[in-house]
Amino acid sequence: MKLAGKVALVVGASEAVGRVIVLTFAEEGARTAICSRPRPKEPEVVAQLRERSLPAIWAPGDMSDPASMVAVVDKVVEQYGRLDTLVVSGSPPSRGWNLFEATEPANYRLMLDSQLISRMNCLRAAIKPMAAQGYGKVVFICTDAGRTPTPGLSVSGAAAAGLIFFTRAAGKELARKGIRINCIPITVTAETPAYEKIKDMDPDNPVTKSYKKVEAKTPFRMTVPTDIAQTALFLAAPESDQISGAVISVNGGISFP
Repeated sequence: MKLAGKVALVVGASEAVGRVIVLTFAEEGARTAICSRPRPKEPEVVAQLRERSLPAIWAPGDMSDPASMVAVVDKVVEQYGRLDTLVVSGSPPSRGWNLFEATEPANYRLMLDSQLISRMNCLRAAIKPMAAQGYGKVVFICTDAGRTPTPGLSVSGAAAAGLIFFTRAAGKELARKGIRINCIPITVTAETPAYEKIKDMDPDNPVTKSYKKVEAKTPFRMTVPTDIAQTALFLAAPESDQISGAVISVNGGISFP
C-alpha cells in the first residue's frame, strides 16, 4: 500500500494509460479522483473502482481552460481534504500526426496548447493546495518524440521538449514549497486506443511507418500501460521524495536519449 493515506488526481484517466494509472494508484491505497472531459455519464473506470470498494470521484474538466482545472482541484480538496499527487496523462484533441511540411500552420498552436499549455494549467491549479500542505507530487506523461526526433511528430515533439524543460524549471521553482515535478516520456504503447488507431491508418502514412519501425526494433517487448503506471507509482510514492526534475523514458529500450 505505497499510497495509503494519499490523494491522487489523474487527468486523462478515462481510458488508456491514464485509466491504468488510476487503477494502480487506487489498488495501492490512494483515494483517487478521475478527471476527463465533461460527458453525459461518468467514465466506466469510476464504477470499476467503486465496485472494488476503492474510493473514487469523478471531477470533469477541460485541461485547456485554467479556470476549469482550478474547479477540478477545488472539488478534489473539498471531497478529500488535500491533494498529494497530480498525474497528467491525457490531452485535449489535436492533429499532431503528420510531417511538418504537411501540417497546417493553424495546427501549430493547437499542438502546443494540447501537449504543453494544458499541462501548465493543471500544475498551476494544483500549486495552492500542495504548497499549503508543504508537499506534493506532479507527474507529466508526454511523448518520447520530445527527446528523440521522430518523423511525423515534429510539432508534438517540440511541445513535449518544451514540457521536459518546463518540468525541470518549474521543479526548481516549486522545490521550496515541497512540490516535486517529474516527467515520463513514452513511445508506442500497445493495448491503447491510439495504438489501434495507428494500426488502422494508411500504411503509407509517415507515422504508421515510423511506429512499425519502432515495433520491429524494440529490444525488450512492446510497452504496455502497466509499465508506465508502475513508473508513475514510483514517482508518486514516498520512496521518490528525493527526486524532482527527472525525465524517465519508458520505451522498451528503443532509444536512449
